[in-house]
Amino acid sequence: MRSSSYLIRLSTLCAFVLLLEYAVLAIPIDNTNFINATECPRIVSRKEWKARERRCYEIMPVRPVPYVVVHHGGTDTYCYDQESCSAIVRAYQNFHIDDHNWCDIGYSFLIGEDGNIYEGRGWDGVGAHAPGYNTQSIGICVIGNFTGRLPNAAALKALNDLIACGVSLGKIKNNYNVIGHRQAKATECPGTSFFHKYVKNLPGWTEHPKPHSPNIISRAQWGARAPKSPALNLKLNPAPYNDHMNRRNWADIGYNFLVGEDGNVYEGRGWDKQGAHSVSYNKKSIGICIIGDYSDRTPNAAAVQAVTNLIAHGVQNRKIKNDYKLLGHLQTWATNCPGNSLYTMIKSWPNWSANP
Repeated sequence: MRSSSYLIRLSTLCAFVLLLEYAVLAIPIDNTNFINATECPRIVSRKEWKARERRCYEIMPVRPVPYVVVHHGGTDTYCYDQESCSAIVRAYQNFHIDDHNWCDIGYSFLIGEDGNIYEGRGWDGVGAHAPGYNTQSIGICVIGNFTGRLPNAAALKALNDLIACGVSLGKIKNNYNVIGHRQAKATECPGTSFFHKYVKNLPGWTEHPKPHSPNIISRAQWGARAPKSPALNLKLNPAPYNDHMNRRNWADIGYNFLVGEDGNVYEGRGWDKQGAHSVSYNKKSIGICIIGDYSDRTPNAAAVQAVTNLIAHGVQNRKIKNDYKLLGHLQTWATNCPGNSLYTMIKSWPNWSANP
């Protein structure tokens, strides 16, 4: 793996935005726990745990989902009854909305050591819990910190039963894969003990997850004009940066890729080519533009997922470095790009750097 850092520069302008866990297992793991569930476990509704009103809700575009992503809360706060668990779930929601600027709690479901399951975004709502998997997974968080121990038997049984329920309802694919959060981004989640002693032994766990590749619509498909002159190759490849600038009298569209809220990626100059989006970074960056103005709102889940998948695709295919950095355009240029709302959002994304 190469050590030089890569930077993905995000920007918007006018109508455009750039993106560019010791213990023996408490519950025996057995495939029979995961099939032919005739009854689903009790799920504490949002109304019961007194959820705040969510700001938005988007339907999962991929159903049934092919992935289950397992998390832990990551803090030494535990609960063994519905009242205390509900309070912790409310705290999680507040943190996600107020600090991360998400429109709701990020998980699909949460589980307490009281053995109850708490409804987050539910079976059909797009989550905000694992980059690359939010539109194609159910994210399940067990409340507490499970770096040094496993969740108790009640919580583990609830996890097993919830997955089986999802399969029986047609919400999770029969041949689903399970991953821990740490397999989607650089994090300790779901805790060392929980991950190594339980999650990795779950039916369906995969060591090599691969989210769906982005749907890239070619220049010919969207009817691009021929460029006035051919684009130069990148000086540094894989590219260390992503960025874009104002409309100029460029020889071709300035971005490498554009993303719409239809969830599609549109080919601009493509991989390996210099863009015309940032004077300082054109020779060493991939410029990704999200179509729209995100000063007062964030892009929808389909667009965010498409950007996430595109970046992951670039890394997997050595077009973007594994240790890239993520920046907003306003960090390197006198601009409002990528808009206040989007910039606040990307600061919570993997590899965002405060120091370009």
